[in-house]
Amino acid sequence: MARWWQAVGAFSARRRWWVIAAWIVLLFTAVGSMVAFAKPLDSDITVKGLQSITTLHTVDRMFGTGNASGQVVFAAPKGKTLTAADAASVSRLTTQLSAVTGVSSAIDPFAAPRAGGLSADGRIGYITVQLDSPKLSSETATGILAAVDHADSPQLEVTATSGAVGASTTTSSQLPGIIVALVVLLITFGTIVAAGMPLVSALVGLGTGITAIYAATSFVSLTSVAPTLAILLGLAVGIDYSLFIVSRHRRQLLEGMSPQESLPLAVGTAGTAVFFAAATVIIALAGLAVEGLGFLTQMGLAAAFAVFVAMLAALTLTPALLSLAGSRLLSRRARRRLASGKVKRKRRIAAGWVAAIQKRPVLFLIGGLVLIGILAAPVAQLRLGLGNDGTMPSSTTQRQASDLLAEGFGAGADGPLEVLATYASTPTPAEAESLVRTVGATPGVAHALAAGAKGDAVLVAVIPKSEPSDDATVALVGALRDPSLRHAVQGTPQLEVTGQTAVDIDISARLASALPLYLGLVALFAFLLMVAVFRSILVPLKAAISFLLSLAAALGVTVAVFQWGWLGGLFGVDPPAPLLAFLPTIVIGVLFGLSMDYEMFLVTGMREHYVHHESARGAVSTGFQQGAKVVVAAALIMIGVFGNGVVEGDATIRPIAFALAVGILVDAFVVRMTIVPAVMALFGRAAWWLPQWLQRIVPSVDVEGASLSRPTTSALAAEAADAPEPVVDRV
Repeated sequence: MARWWQAVGAFSARRRWWVIAAWIVLLFTAVGSMVAFAKPLDSDITVKGLQSITTLHTVDRMFGTGNASGQVVFAAPKGKTLTAADAASVSRLTTQLSAVTGVSSAIDPFAAPRAGGLSADGRIGYITVQLDSPKLSSETATGILAAVDHADSPQLEVTATSGAVGASTTTSSQLPGIIVALVVLLITFGTIVAAGMPLVSALVGLGTGITAIYAATSFVSLTSVAPTLAILLGLAVGIDYSLFIVSRHRRQLLEGMSPQESLPLAVGTAGTAVFFAAATVIIALAGLAVEGLGFLTQMGLAAAFAVFVAMLAALTLTPALLSLAGSRLLSRRARRRLASGKVKRKRRIAAGWVAAIQKRPVLFLIGGLVLIGILAAPVAQLRLGLGNDGTMPSSTTQRQASDLLAEGFGAGADGPLEVLATYASTPTPAEAESLVRTVGATPGVAHALAAGAKGDAVLVAVIPKSEPSDDATVALVGALRDPSLRHAVQGTPQLEVTGQTAVDIDISARLASALPLYLGLVALFAFLLMVAVFRSILVPLKAAISFLLSLAAALGVTVAVFQWGWLGGLFGVDPPAPLLAFLPTIVIGVLFGLSMDYEMFLVTGMREHYVHHESARGAVSTGFQQGAKVVVAAALIMIGVFGNGVVEGDATIRPIAFALAVGILVDAFVVRMTIVPAVMALFGRAAWWLPQWLQRIVPSVDVEGASLSRPTTSALAAEAADAPEPVVDRV
């Protein structure tokens, strides 16, 4: 494997203009395809095969038009009630809403009081807006929102639910993350040329991958979250992968190699590690398909494609750009020092840190585990759910509408349930009355009323006492599905619970139940892959366990901030709510891949020095000193990229980005920089043990580049033949 990537690196360096031209063509082709073929993204989250969704379709077919609807909510100032002037304003607003393209009807609660659109205290009401299609179009949402904004005044507050105006979204820029990356790279490498290489390679790969994803919407419907996750991850790993290769090449130049000698070797060694690191990420993301949820599969595959393109850019475009830069990758002072025959390595901090760990490995191991245990403790109270109007920021019209509905009509008014009862034959009035009475008497139900009857079916509308995201609502759905309830109803009908709230609860439960399988499959495959990479049992086992520590800490801190609200104001948590149902799955996929990146970047160096006949202890020390700077720089870049997602992302992206940023912080600085060298020190030579029978089975991928030839002279040193022998200063 190392020889193959060495050949790729040599070709990219030799035919650099061809490689650069090929990437420019790919980028412009992808951009052109996006402009020509891209279609709008789908904001709906649905799951095939759920009974609640099937029942919802049945209800729409039997009792409704199947078209979407929403509410425009209005309210008098606090302490006052709606007046005749307010009723006139509502009438005008209803007329305006009826005229909006895509609206089939709008019901004025003052004109139709039996529709139940006015609160008991006379302060709050809502207009029911019925659309003429199953989905809300952007044109209709814009028209409704314009009418709402025009009617809103100090005398009459007017807001709208997401059913009428769509979900609240925000646009984010990756510029702050790129700036952070540039600053970190400048500090790491010291020259603008070296700092710019990973950024250029990553941005070209990101632009090509993301525009290709948008172009794919011409034949595949994609969720609106899929490209956002791909952007976050594509930029982050694109910089990381290129950074690893640039760092290896730069280190070899500082050791005296010429650019022509160093580039193929850098790609053959660091590039091989990048390939396996990317393969781990891609497989982890593609593994999201295991859960059988269409929207999650799309998110995973889109992000996996972005990582694949980033890997190709790092392995081909980066060496081409490095070939153009030549020795200018180094500062002038470094070039003068090399010309004089001096080779200088500065590793004060890394050398001192790893020496302290190797001196007291048990102490550092216990300290790291205790810290992670404290951070992970809140994960025991993890709650999952899907966002609704009540979990949106308080500044949005959707959240304001939800709060008004809860105040005027009860906490569950924004999340009604529907119970479809199917009898053996047409039910009698007494049986229908028994159904409504029994459902209404169920603990947790605020109101229940017959919403329709057709043939052998009766539909009951249920308003819970609790909010849609409350645990009490989940318990209520379970109680309504309990077999004992149907036996308490005359006629013993078959009962099915549906409504958007029930659908969201079922999707959350489906995701939670699939997590163990997904986590197990990903961990198993990564273990097998790393057995081949490191030819060891203990190192892959350590990598898998240490990832679980990072994951637990990431989810624990996210629960404390986004679910409990600790320091919520600092991170824009408004309001605290259950975590998104698909957040753990995404965090598992992304964080697992990234933690394996750091493991690969750090431990391949240890393996390389061990293979080249350094002692186990010495190999850990040398490999750590060489890899620590890269891992720290990569982690800081990732934290910057995902931190930008926390600041500028919407309610969906913000907790995901936060969990990833925390996970990377813990994984890089606590796990990789502390626990890993401590464990490796305790393992000693046993870290690289592999049973004889496995040695015969496991293929040798040579990630450490043992089969590659290493030059012993450099062009720069040859030019200074009269200079003294190279002096190595280990500071």
